[in-house]
Amino acid sequence: MTSEISNSGLLSKFRGCMMGSLIGDCLGAPFEFDPPCMSKIILENYFSNLLTGGSIKMFPYTDDTCMTLSVARSLVENKKVNPKDLAKRFVDEYYSQPKRGYGMHVIDVFHALKETNFEDVFLPGKMQFNGSGSYGNGAAMRIAPIALFGHNKTDESLQRDVEECSRITHNHPNGYNGAILQCLAVKAALKSDSSKEFDPVDFISQLEKKMEAIEMKDNSPYCESLKKIKEIYLQDKEGISAKEIAECLGHDISAPKSVPTAIYSFLRGMNPISEFECLNPFARTIYFAISIGGDTDTIAGMAGSIAGAYYGIDAIPTELQERCEFKDEVDNLAYKLYDESQESTSCVLG
Repeated sequence: MTSEISNSGLLSKFRGCMMGSLIGDCLGAPFEFDPPCMSKIILENYFSNLLTGGSIKMFPYTDDTCMTLSVARSLVENKKVNPKDLAKRFVDEYYSQPKRGYGMHVIDVFHALKETNFEDVFLPGKMQFNGSGSYGNGAAMRIAPIALFGHNKTDESLQRDVEECSRITHNHPNGYNGAILQCLAVKAALKSDSSKEFDPVDFISQLEKKMEAIEMKDNSPYCESLKKIKEIYLQDKEGISAKEIAECLGHDISAPKSVPTAIYSFLRGMNPISEFECLNPFARTIYFAISIGGDTDTIAGMAGSIAGAYYGIDAIPTELQERCEFKDEVDNLAYKLYDESQESTSCVLG
């Protein structure tokens, strides 16, 4: 399924991934915590209005994008994962824009980091939930830049980078393993040639195989969800409803019940959706992710980053891009990430 991608194609995929994450966040936010049985007419009209250029509204981004941009900027400037720099950027970004929708638990971590002057950037995250750590999806939602920057690294090296980035705020195995799964999904999409036939069962099987080794030590639940997704395709049940996906895979703020859902949304967008007449697979991905309800901005953002990494920037409707706050800055950052990743690869090969 993987193949050599040209430099221009790879750049398009970097840009698509970052833009896809932003679009999912911005367009999903108005529906956050809606039930999966939300009015299909409302959602259809919402997308129809956007895709035909009928809306002049600019949709703001949330904490998801705030933290994703902090990760990307840190990678560009440090040329590696630097936990202390990441922690400082997370905290500075929060204090500069505290009303972007941050959860109260991560705010507690930010306060503790600032009060201790970042002496141990992992300690506040360790202390969350009586010492068990958080397994929310806040680590997974921001991880796409690490997948891009480290796309030529081994999975083991990438896993270490993800854990270091994640454990600042999410120290529970389900939290950082969810970020690892999301990172691996983005990397797999990035390495796949969208002009060739795509096998969803093989895509999921490869992720499942990689997660099996990771979960042996932590006993986290991701392989079970990946098996459920694989069964949907093996049994030709692609027509399963958004409500059924919410019940089967979840749609809440926990990583175990949102990361697999985002991956499924990417796969679902490849085929027509009966209630949403749209030929564009990226738009279908975002539509379906939002239709599941629950934590719609994060699930759609994660699904959008995978889809964008697969299809590339040219496959993302400009009408959706133009509705997102900070669109040009995000695109510019994608260029910088690409340039730094190429330099990093040259250094390794040299």
